[in-house]
Amino acid sequence: MDELNPISCTGRGPDHADPDNASLNDVLGGYALTLVDTLDVFAVLGDRAGFERAVRLTLEHVSFDVDSRVSVFEATIRMLGGLLAAHQLAADPHSNVFLSGYRSGLLDLALDLGHRLLPAFETPTGIPYSRRGVLPEENNDTCTACAGTLILEFGVLGRLSGIPTFE
Repeated sequence: MDELNPISCTGRGPDHADPDNASLNDVLGGYALTLVDTLDVFAVLGDRAGFERAVRLTLEHVSFDVDSRVSVFEATIRMLGGLLAAHQLAADPHSNVFLSGYRSGLLDLALDLGHRLLPAFETPTGIPYSRRGVLPEENNDTCTACAGTLILEFGVLGRLSGIPTFE
């Protein structure tokens, strides 16, 4: 499951019965989006044990080796941003959720995702396509909101990894 419905407390994931359901499939991506998106909440709540468990689950179960089209905006702000924030919290000895045995696995996942999203920026203007994994016959609209919004996550990824391509 990718997301938790807050009222019913039931999970939901991609709509495998309707692969063209972009409003659900492209946003969720099929890679435990809500788990990663909420990692930093454990720090806000001061729940070190919950953070440690969620990081472990992320490292054990999150993979971007899925055949999926994704919303570049959602994948960047929620997944990439969540991985980067959690990495910084786990690696910072001054953080209330510092993990002494942490070995940068979240940054490795962020790098994997970042590399997978980079082709979305290969447009005539440099403004990314709104969806990654877009086939030539599909809509290739660019994401104007992405033009400025994604600078933060990709900039942080570039600084933490030392790879200037992301900046």
